[in-house]
Amino acid sequence: GIAAYAVQLTPMLFGNEPGLLAGRLCNPSVTIADSPARVATGALVNMGRNDKPQDSDKRELDIATIKALNMARFSVPTWYPDYEGYYWADGVTLDVDGGDYQAIEYLRVADEMARQVRLLAIPKIADRSLNSTPVSIAAHQQLFAKPMRDGAKSLKINGTVFPGLCMSPRDGDVQITWPEKDKVQIAIVVRPYNCPKEITISIMLDESGE
Repeated sequence: GIAAYAVQLTPMLFGNEPGLLAGRLCNPSVTIADSPARVATGALVNMGRNDKPQDSDKRELDIATIKALNMARFSVPTWYPDYEGYYWADGVTLDVDGGDYQAIEYLRVADEMARQVRLLAIPKIADRSLNSTPVSIAAHQQLFAKPMRDGAKSLKINGTVFPGLCMSPRDGDVQITWPEKDKVQIAIVVRPYNCPKEITISIMLDESGE
């Protein structure tokens, strides 16, 4: 199988899947940390066809096939019984099994943090304020943690409050090491929020009459 964490595959089932996925990811009413599977974003529109597609044996596309495609790392639309509209199943990528970036929203948040940290690091090239002393390392750990601190702030979009892009950084989430006297390595941990993509509801009956 292919290992490419920044690649998504989407089959042409209804006809407009690439555009639907791109539109979901570019939707200004949500953040980059939100999955294209988010139902509250709204139903998909302009699917390409209104009826479910059929295979060569005239069998209509069903949820079992959608789940099989999703498990095979295809990013596909889906639907929920007794709930109107089509939605997106998940933003899966071609990352390896167990990889950090199997969901596109995790990759997007990590990329955003990487871009911001890079812009903080470039002005530090040949700047002696960044050195191997404990005081300098502690100060720059705080500096390079700033994108995560900013990203942890909640956002309000069209009246809806969203959690931050990531959690607040903890002590030790930014590590600065000097493999050579003129080379610095910065390692950063970014923590996304948990997100429910499957909800199981259990109901128990109490017949005690109390």
